[in-house]
Amino acid sequence: MWDRVAEFLFRNRRLVVGFWVVYVLVMAFFTTQSKVSYKFLRMLPEDDSVNVAYEEFKSEFASAGNAVVLGVKDVDFFRPGLLNEWRELALRLEKRPEVKAVLAVHNAVDLVLTDSAQAMQTQPLMSGEVTSPGEAFAVKRRLKELPFYKGMLISDDGYTQLMSVSLKNEVLYDKEILSALDAIKEEVEIFEANTGEDVNISGLPFLRMANAKIIQREILLFLCMTGAFTLLIMLAFLRSMRAAVIALLVVLACVLSSFGTMAALGFEITLLLSMVAPLMIVIVVPNCIFLINKFHAEYRETQDVTEALHNVIKKIGVVTFMTNATTALGFGTFIITSSASLVEFGVTASLNILVAFLLSLSVIPIVYSWLTPPKEKHYAHLEQPWIKGMIAVILDLVENRRREVYVVSATLVLLGIYGISKIQTNGNLTADFKREDPVMQQLTFLEREFNGVVPMEIIIDTKEPGGAEKGAVLKRTAELQSRLDSFPEFSRSISAADFLAFGRQAFYGGNPDFYALPNSQERMMMAAYLPEGTTTMGSDLLRSLMDTTHQKLRITVQSQDLPTQELKGVLDRVKATTAEIFPSDRYTVSVTGAAVLLLETTKYLVNNLLQSLVFAIAVTSILMALLFKTPRMVVISLIPNLVPLIMTAGIMGYFNIPLKPSTLLVFSIAFGISVDDTLHYLARYRQELKNSDGRIAEAALTAIRETGVSMFYTSVVLFTGFAVFLASDFGGTQALGLLISLTLLFAMISNLVLLPSMLMTLDSFIGPKEFEGVFPMTEDDLPAEEGPKILN
Repeated sequence: MWDRVAEFLFRNRRLVVGFWVVYVLVMAFFTTQSKVSYKFLRMLPEDDSVNVAYEEFKSEFASAGNAVVLGVKDVDFFRPGLLNEWRELALRLEKRPEVKAVLAVHNAVDLVLTDSAQAMQTQPLMSGEVTSPGEAFAVKRRLKELPFYKGMLISDDGYTQLMSVSLKNEVLYDKEILSALDAIKEEVEIFEANTGEDVNISGLPFLRMANAKIIQREILLFLCMTGAFTLLIMLAFLRSMRAAVIALLVVLACVLSSFGTMAALGFEITLLLSMVAPLMIVIVVPNCIFLINKFHAEYRETQDVTEALHNVIKKIGVVTFMTNATTALGFGTFIITSSASLVEFGVTASLNILVAFLLSLSVIPIVYSWLTPPKEKHYAHLEQPWIKGMIAVILDLVENRRREVYVVSATLVLLGIYGISKIQTNGNLTADFKREDPVMQQLTFLEREFNGVVPMEIIIDTKEPGGAEKGAVLKRTAELQSRLDSFPEFSRSISAADFLAFGRQAFYGGNPDFYALPNSQERMMMAAYLPEGTTTMGSDLLRSLMDTTHQKLRITVQSQDLPTQELKGVLDRVKATTAEIFPSDRYTVSVTGAAVLLLETTKYLVNNLLQSLVFAIAVTSILMALLFKTPRMVVISLIPNLVPLIMTAGIMGYFNIPLKPSTLLVFSIAFGISVDDTLHYLARYRQELKNSDGRIAEAALTAIRETGVSMFYTSVVLFTGFAVFLASDFGGTQALGLLISLTLLFAMISNLVLLPSMLMTLDSFIGPKEFEGVFPMTEDDLPAEEGPKILN
């Protein structure tokens, strides 16, 4: 078969290259159409009950996660100059076309019961600019006397002021959010320049913008760094500039293909998809190294370019196909999940790995067929002394120190298993941000001052229109809020009941001691004094706390950005408390919001990605069984690839690297790639069995000599390529790069030392016939009829 493939390629060289040129141009066009996602990475399936509940919440209630929060801490905030600058900032922001509303002290109102009108009237806390310290002090005094605004506009100690800037829905998930938030930052910088104050900015839209900007910046950073490292490694190992240039051209084509595929399939670039292009580089380069390395080795023997290139395709074409297929399988396991984001990642990566195989196998031999024959300096890298020394050490370990190899391997596995028992799960909102990141520091400031930043929503369905306005429901709501406000992990909660408490305070002369939910008699008395529209107060905030039919009531609270296990405990307490106050036979209560989404997403990913890893191992086992036709070879081929996974998982436990969406990807990706070395080695081992008349020990050692160099080269490329992710501003991406790099390094050692050792130890049970079905063989390739000749 592969002879015919080689003949087709060289007979139709211009046609093949022309096809790839057209393909790359089409992918380049689609690349120009690619878009960056301005949403948080959503891993839950669309039909997941938690996701459905959150989408229903957003459709029924206004102002769900669309506010940018500004915070300033100053013990002497209420002085005329600073207070007026804060007001001017709010007024400038209100004029922005992307801004829906601004809530701050400048437009905060008090409810006042006037003796003359015998009615309650709204009275602004600030009537324009403040002209004297006395006016500023009066604003401060009254604001502190209004519990309604505590935790909303002012911290409990009164030293930190908050401004909430709500954005219009149409800009929330569009690229316009970048310009909108940049405009907010520009206005904030003017305020900071005029006052010398530091403004802390946070909120879900701001975090999404930071996320999108990092993605845009890191795509270019990773591509440049990976390309540069690739060029340096190719030059260092192959000592050939034209080999490096050819490899880079193939890499560039594959990068364009990956971005073009995303755009063609309608996928927006998320943090996850942004890693596909750099991944393609570190996956494509090993293809190039194996093909070019093999060409140099064949040409050194034959001194004939055509024959050498035919031998390359014939001898390692199927091996390259199998290694790329298993790598694609590792990424393809994400397709079996129900998460749209993971499916997009799996589809894009798997398709482009197969494209990379076809591209490298066809273009590299054709290009070399048009170039001048290699000179001796081009394949001198095959005889580098330090490489020979490394191979000699490996041969000594496999031939003479197998007992030590097994003891060390078993010890590492046991240590790894113990480390696995120490792994924790964590999927909080800021899990992937560095602690020193300004975004993280500002968020931490607001969390410290207001005791929560991650929205959690409690929706009470009374099961009848208008039921949310009933006194019994509001009384239960106030009781629930009182219980929630005692949670140290929560900020002050807000519901429609707070507006009635605000009215009761006004009814009793504005005394803050009377800020509480009025009883039924007080509500009847207050109704006569409330001005028209005050029951709804014309307020966006109040309208966002009930649905349009007033059947459902919303309690909103901000949670601390807690680790997964702590958040789960808090959520369980919330559900138990709500069930106690709102019986399930009369009310339907759901708890949703960003905090709940994060918790459920982490749980979902832990389960599904572990299942995908098990699926990958199972499919690979079936593949090995079909190829080797013996359970023994399945075990032998899998052990060297499972040991590195156990070691990496153990390292995560020892160094407190938690399981989270980013690190969970490590194992499926690393397993799919590490199996490649196993296939390369076993393919060469099968060939050497024939050459050595079935002498297993000789074949195992010769296979190390023949494949060790390429396996080492490609492993270094992979290690370096994934290590590029350490330059990321996302902690999760850094952990992903580090863990995959370590796993592949362990896998290289395992496949070069442990795998040959096992073959030599078990050579009494595994003969050359175990490999007859591995790859298509001609009669000349079949080993001798006699049994294996065992060497001591």
